[in-house]
Amino acid sequence: MSFHKIFLFLIFIANSSLAEEIYKVEVIVLKFNDVITNETFDEDLNFAPDTLNILKEKEILLVPEKFIDNALSSANLLDLNIDQVEISSEGTQEKSSEVISIYEYVDLKDLDFLIGRFKWRDNIEVLDSVSWYQPLKNKNEYTHHYDEVNNISFYINLYKSRYLHLSLKAFNGKLNSDEKIDEFIDENRRIKNSEINYFDHPSLGVIVKVSKT
Repeated sequence: MSFHKIFLFLIFIANSSLAEEIYKVEVIVLKFNDVITNETFDEDLNFAPDTLNILKEKEILLVPEKFIDNALSSANLLDLNIDQVEISSEGTQEKSSEVISIYEYVDLKDLDFLIGRFKWRDNIEVLDSVSWYQPLKNKNEYTHHYDEVNNISFYINLYKSRYLHLSLKAFNGKLNSDEKIDEFIDENRRIKNSEINYFDHPSLGVIVKVSKT
């Protein structure tokens, strides 16, 4: 068996061993342009997570063609930091199955149909839509995303306490800044696998879907 086939086989085995522990999280942030409300918030957001996992852009690593020709040793192979592999041989490229990397942005899929529907609604604006893979965490360990263009932050904690739970903090602005955060979503609820969840705010809405891989 050639080196690259052994390599892909090992990735498949490692990925399969993590499959029971990894969840895909998909998030859409909405703005309601026609909402007029007199609702007031009596307190500021009091939130200090123990641990933050900052989402990052996914990097694609290309395997050199000389690897296909068995020119790289197994020691070289161990030094490769693979997120996604594209193998080139004899002038052609073949993309392998995607290897799940946690806390990296991936394409939204299951909720794409909702974004298409929202585009037909004059009163609804899709501010942001992101997706990533992650394992379950402790109760005060959050995954963080900040949309710099729209100045929107959200923090998600996915954990299991007998049942699957999701804790969401979402608001305009950033933590630890001079900006006062007194309008926000702060909710913890039990969720079900692959269920679409909606979190409401007078002018802001967050849709979340969590699916076990």
